[in-house]
Amino acid sequence: MKTTLVLGLLAAIPVLAQLPKPSTSASAGDKPAAERTVVISVQRIATESMDGRAANQRLQALAQKMAADLAAKQKELPQPNGPEFQRLAQQSQAEFANTQRQAQAELRAKVAPIVNELAGQRGADVVLNADTIVWAAARLDVTNAVIAKLDALSSSQGK
Repeated sequence: MKTTLVLGLLAAIPVLAQLPKPSTSASAGDKPAAERTVVISVQRIATESMDGRAANQRLQALAQKMAADLAAKQKELPQPNGPEFQRLAQQSQAEFANTQRQAQAELRAKVAPIVNELAGQRGADVVLNADTIVWAAARLDVTNAVIAKLDALSSSQGK
């Protein structure tokens, strides 16, 4: 599977809705609304961070193994495309989807405190997903900082 297919759903997950409210400085109320907003690309974090790439590789390996196992089981069945095969295929898809959701939840759990910290440092009231907005000034994008902090965290944990 392609990277964007495997982890592309991360962009659609409401990661930011689960973030704790960032702390704001006393001067944050004086800033214009645009200055109290930061953006991140959830898709870039999923595809460019060490954790995102590792999760994607695990999911790709699992998808290949599941496909091979399913093909082997299909050859053993009296009706290769019958109801038993359909049941096995659905079970395999459900297992993969569950594993994918777990990988996404693990990445979100690591990203959320980093985004919260960066939003607090910038006095941001709003964090938007850059993958779903039409345009934002480059100075508002903190994706590189999120990826750098996530990678540093992963490196310090020996991944």
